This record gives sequence, C-alpha cells and structure tokens, in this order.
Amino acid sequence: MAATAEDWKRLPFEEVRPIPYVRQFSPDQFERVRLGLVPEAMEDKWFIYFEEPHLYFHRSWTGQAVYRVKVRSSPAGHIVEEAVCALEVIQHEGLDYEVELLDFLTANLLLGETRPFPKPAGLKEPHAGLYQHAITGTGYAERIVGRRPWWKFWG
Repeated sequence: MAATAEDWKRLPFEEVRPIPYVRQFSPDQFERVRLGLVPEAMEDKWFIYFEEPHLYFHRSWTGQAVYRVKVRSSPAGHIVEEAVCALEVIQHEGLDYEVELLDFLTANLLLGETRPFPKPAGLKEPHAGLYQHAITGTGYAERIVGRRPWWKFWG
C-alpha cells in the first residue's frame, strides 16, 4: 500500500532552494517510487510519500520537510522536473551534497539499490558509519563527496 500524507507527522515546507537533481524513472521504477516509505522502526529516519505530482521527503522523528521533487510523465518514463531542498538543510552541507543525498535516498530506500552513502568531505566521526546511521539509519558502503577548500588542508 502506498504511503500518504496522513500516514505520519509532517511539517510544512518553509523556505526552499532549487537543487540540480536529475533523474529519470522507468515505469516499473516509478511504481516503486510512488509507494513511498512509512517508518516502521526507530532506525527508519525518513517518511516519504507521493502526492501527484510531488514526491515528499520528511525526517521521521521531527516531521521536518527536507526535499520536494516534482515528477512529470514523458514518453521515456518519468522525469524529475524540479527538486527543492529546505534552505536550513542546505546551509549545513551545501547544495552539491544535498543532491547526492537525495539521489542516495531515492535509489536505496525507494528503489532497493545499493549505492554507497555520500559522506561529506572532511567529516570527522568518532566511529565509522555513525554519520550515515544518524542521517539515514542505514549501513551501506560510503564514499567521500566534495573536496575540502585548499585553505583547510593546513592547520
């Protein structure tokens, strides 16, 4: 059964910024995306649902609205027409990182793929995988995203 807006607590979107997320879904993939995701355990960090024409991503614990993705039909399947991210979220890791994270969430949580988790460059963790678990509740392989500015290599 597909997730609906009423299935979980959620807050409205406030200030958002467009992000350059590009994705195309085959008809089979889109049927899986439309199902969304309702959290079942504490480790499930996301509530995701589709309400024509948008796919909504909310943090499960707080209901915070994070991503909104507009999808349109095309002869080749379904195409992301527009994606936005909550401005306060972008300010933490940056625009490029949010595109990577949105793609990871869509691929792994909705489509059942096994893409590596995008770990921000320069992130210091006391234990490997701790950041990933806090953000997604998952334990996939990780890859570093982004580069540190040259002035942060020294000191």
